[in-house]
Amino acid sequence: MSQLNVGKVVSSVGITLPSFTTSNRPANPDTGLVIYNSTTKNVQIWNGVSWTNVSAQTSQYIVQLWGAGGGGGTPGGWSFGANGGGGGYAYAELGGLPSGNNLILQVGEGGLVNGSRVSYGGGGQANRTGGDNRYGSNGGGYTGLFLGSVSQSNALLIAGGGGGGGSSRAQVGNVGGAGGGEVGQDGMSPYDTKVIYRGRGGSGAAGGDQAASDSDNTNNPPGALLGGTCRVNGYGGAGGGGYFGGSAGGYSESNTMGGGGGGSGYVNYTYARVWHNERGEFRSPAGGSAPGYPGGGVGFGGFPSSTGGNGFARITNVSTGVITNYTYTGSDVSIPIS
Repeated sequence: MSQLNVGKVVSSVGITLPSFTTSNRPANPDTGLVIYNSTTKNVQIWNGVSWTNVSAQTSQYIVQLWGAGGGGGTPGGWSFGANGGGGGYAYAELGGLPSGNNLILQVGEGGLVNGSRVSYGGGGQANRTGGDNRYGSNGGGYTGLFLGSVSQSNALLIAGGGGGGGSSRAQVGNVGGAGGGEVGQDGMSPYDTKVIYRGRGGSGAAGGDQAASDSDNTNNPPGALLGGTCRVNGYGGAGGGGYFGGSAGGYSESNTMGGGGGGSGYVNYTYARVWHNERGEFRSPAGGSAPGYPGGGVGFGGFPSSTGGNGFARITNVSTGVITNYTYTGSDVSIPIS
């Protein structure tokens, strides 16, 4: 076929497509030819049989999530508590969400110091049976967006929470690992070559592997959306919440109550057009330089004996341009899909 109105590159701006009206566009061009139809004002492609419109994949929401930081461990009867891990950051432009449904948002709670309950957003609890509770702290909760109801299968976007800090007789190295990314960061247990007592980061497929422990009590392993609890109450930092939670640190004499692992982040690629899934680095959260980050300690791991920073969410409705910020409240937020 002869080439008419061939498209051209205009400087660095983009490509001008060949333009035709409905009446004068080619009748039987090569399959795959793309044109601009000036009559209908649509981009069209010849599929070998007919002209069809090229539909843009438009985004409905721009979502930014920051996970919560783990709590800082306390000295207890030892000498040093350790920092909690920072939260992750997740960004996505979401489209194709079914109207008539709701988005459910959970903004993670910072890891509690020596917590006896789960931190909101699945941050593992340091103490689960009411025993000795002087050392490790909770993991931070994930910040997550879900379609319809809260479950792993309904997850759209998750920023993982950081692991809780442990404690030690020998300086402050038993810190919690940061949350977020495809695999959360492992906690630390550096002394006396006892690295196997560290909590492990959750991944996209499973909770973090269990840490070693001298006292092999019944454990509370990490799982879907939930960080793990150490085998001996408070004797190690708990795991951060995430798509899969991190595991808790383990206990070993004479210098180790290991830090908990961070929870993993998650992106649902069915609905995400553009995305980032970032992990923090020990106490520092991811996304600290992202537009809209509110500061104020959001997502940071707690210093020794201090709670972790809460999570945060920022959601832009693309059609209206309205930006809504969400802080931790301890309750689910329902957002009708428009």
